[in-house]
Amino acid sequence: MESLNERAASNLSGRQVSGRCLCGAVELEIDFPAFWAWHDHSAASRRAHGAAYATYIGCWRKRARVAKGRRSIARFEDAKTESTRSFCSRCGTPLLYERKRSPHTVNIPRALFTGRIGREPHYHVAIEELQDWAYTGNRLVPLKGYPGVVWERPKSRRRPREIDDLEFLDRRVPSARARVVR
Repeated sequence: MESLNERAASNLSGRQVSGRCLCGAVELEIDFPAFWAWHDHSAASRRAHGAAYATYIGCWRKRARVAKGRRSIARFEDAKTESTRSFCSRCGTPLLYERKRSPHTVNIPRALFTGRIGREPHYHVAIEELQDWAYTGNRLVPLKGYPGVVWERPKSRRRPREIDDLEFLDRRVPSARARVVR
């Protein structure tokens, strides 16, 4: 965390983009463009964000800074995964995800940034942990009477109709009716 504040690295593009927590107490800044972006379906990220998956951007540590609110940042260290998650102590917004095995990078939730960050999330991590209740791009339609709400219409289940043998033959073989004697 200290290194995020102390390093003022040269930015090749000369452009920074900033993101912030929900309450605005903490602002982060990264050099444009971000290094990469991905969707993380792991249980740890799901629980940390309270969502089906978390979308992160990865940055070189020397190209990320805490622009405001360093004192409002709380940390949770997970000894099992050797990672640290930081969040705003006022509103609880997840801010940083750091891994011991990647000491030169820092991961930041993509949702903190309102503008472009220079990378689109084309990768999925821990896809084997994708939950069956997560939205996967199925067709959505407007929900009547609720503006702004869309839903996935359930597939209709056809009930088997009771039919007699003659009706069955009529539908299956058009010439069968002529041959059936009543």
